[in-house]
Amino acid sequence: MLCNQYDSLTGQYIVSFLADVDPMNSSRYLVPAFCTLEPLPERAPRTWPFWRDEKWEMLPDYRGVRLYRTESGAAAEITAAGVTPDDAGLTEKPRPTDAHVWREGAWVVDEKIVADRARESAMNDFFARLEKARQQNRGKADARMTGRLSDLEEATFDAWADYQVALVNVVESPTFPAQFAWPAEPDPDAILAAVEAERAAKAKREAEEAAQRAAAEKQAEEDRAAAEAEMQHRAEEAATNDAAPEPEQPKASDTPVKK
Repeated sequence: MLCNQYDSLTGQYIVSFLADVDPMNSSRYLVPAFCTLEPLPERAPRTWPFWRDEKWEMLPDYRGVRLYRTESGAAAEITAAGVTPDDAGLTEKPRPTDAHVWREGAWVVDEKIVADRARESAMNDFFARLEKARQQNRGKADARMTGRLSDLEEATFDAWADYQVALVNVVESPTFPAQFAWPAEPDPDAILAAVEAERAAKAKREAEEAAQRAAAEKQAEEDRAAAEAEMQHRAEEAATNDAAPEPEQPKASDTPVKK
């Protein structure tokens, strides 16, 4: 006859052994304290017998089962029978990602965690882009203000400065970081092409202005020459008039006297 021992406090089944025959009565067996001759019930997976109220009761047994903490997703285990995962704040389901939280018996995506991580990632990208733009213009602000940069250097400086402003505008947008698009970085080839186009336009304007000045100077010279010629002509006419003889006046003796 098997004798089944159980824990004196919890009633958890410990071990079975052959009971000794009572030497005073061969028809019965000696049953030590915290033992019973009651046969163990059939044990289903993940269950363990407990002696409760003078009978065996099957309670959950998750010892050796890989479990996870519902608060963090960290691996854990149960070391005592009779404790369910729910009792210990555990679950058999692994946490899919760090963005999942345990709610109402299941792992679900926490929108706040997702949003916070998206913003953190976007801000890290923003600071990296902003630092690159600052490096491009580092040490050139005073030279830009005092006109010590070439036209190409000035255009490059302004392009990177505008790029920084565009980056800030993206971050300050009400849709950031749910919806946003980073501005394109300044293109050196495009900047050079724009500067060369401005140089050509400036050269054309200067040539046109020079031609206009030359034409104006030529016209002024022609007008001055014409004015001088007119003055010379008038002077000559005046001199000619002054040199002409005056008409003779009749003499008194030649005039007949009336009587």
